[in-house]
Amino acid sequence: MIRHLFKLIWNRKKSNFLLITEMFFSFMVLFAVISFVLYNYHNYKKPLGLNHQNVWQLSFRPNADSVGQAKAIQEQMIQRLKSFPEVEAASLAHNNVPFAFSSWSIDVSYGNKESVETNNYEVQDAYKDVFQLSVDQGRWFGPQDAAALHASVVINQVLKDQLFGEEEALGKQIKGDDSTSYTVVGVMPHYRADSEFAVEEPALFRRINLEKAKPDQLYASLLIKVKPGADVVFEEKMVKDLSRIAKDWTIEVTTLEKMRQSKAKLTWVPMMAMAVVCGFLIFNVALGLFGVLWYNINRRYSEIGLRRALGATTRQIRNQFVGEVLVMATFGLLLGLLLAAQFPLLHVFQLSAEIYWQGIGAAALLIFLLVIVCAVYPSWQAAKIHPAVALHEE
Repeated sequence: MIRHLFKLIWNRKKSNFLLITEMFFSFMVLFAVISFVLYNYHNYKKPLGLNHQNVWQLSFRPNADSVGQAKAIQEQMIQRLKSFPEVEAASLAHNNVPFAFSSWSIDVSYGNKESVETNNYEVQDAYKDVFQLSVDQGRWFGPQDAAALHASVVINQVLKDQLFGEEEALGKQIKGDDSTSYTVVGVMPHYRADSEFAVEEPALFRRINLEKAKPDQLYASLLIKVKPGADVVFEEKMVKDLSRIAKDWTIEVTTLEKMRQSKAKLTWVPMMAMAVVCGFLIFNVALGLFGVLWYNINRRYSEIGLRRALGATTRQIRNQFVGEVLVMATFGLLLGLLLAAQFPLLHVFQLSAEIYWQGIGAAALLIFLLVIVCAVYPSWQAAKIHPAVALHEE
């Protein structure tokens, strides 16, 4: 029966060409969308490595005659912030804070290995407490590193694997793109600060030492960890007190939760747009299948009646029409599979082969389910044709 259906559809390949082509493009679109969704889902399941809950960012735009004066004012503001009972920890940082639309990368190398582009973060000692970071190898830097010959740094596991492989990283020296040497004192298991849907990238943390900072260097971001329950009332009080210290300064406050949501929209919006496109595509494919099946039933009315007269059961008639549509879908999927299989084999877009194979399987399954759903009712109608009525009309 199956061999007969394949032979039947192959002999009618010209009349079924458009439907087979439609299946092919539907499969490719579904494959692309599902692979994109799976890629983001796999990243979403991975740990962030930081806790952004109850973390606020204060951004400063100073209005001072000199950088030295601005630093003195900023130091007073930090001391005032730490005096609030609602504030648990505070740390200066550059603008490339978690979920910010800002980045800073440098090249680091170890020995004779090729340099690795990594995200560079300059933070204070309390940064670990602000985000509740965990260091599973070594330690986080602190005041004991102030007099170190080479600046102490903490790296994440991704950078450790790319620079050192299976070799121990603690105590080793790495070089930056400006020939500055750093000593690795700690390794973090995870750190994904770009987005919850982004892949984890190499990360390096350098210690801010205000005593050794450049005279013209001013950190414009301050991250604070507030206690649960801190609300708008505390925010207004905090900004009001800070404004007394930093007169005519512009102070902006935002939560990292809002920043996370804004960054997530960059992923959610394309996924929703793709879902809408797929919805229209599936709807058009369904209409095409219904149209083809109804046309085949009306054109082959006498054939159905003759088969019924020869003893074919309603189930056999129904299975034949469902089988024909499944075979057409199979031809389209075979063409799509030949193209889609090149993605994991050639490592297109550097995605995991597992994501591509899962996308291929899910897209094929959806196409077959769609075909079966669309074919059930028309084939059931064909099976209801009475042989005497069909032959009498002929």
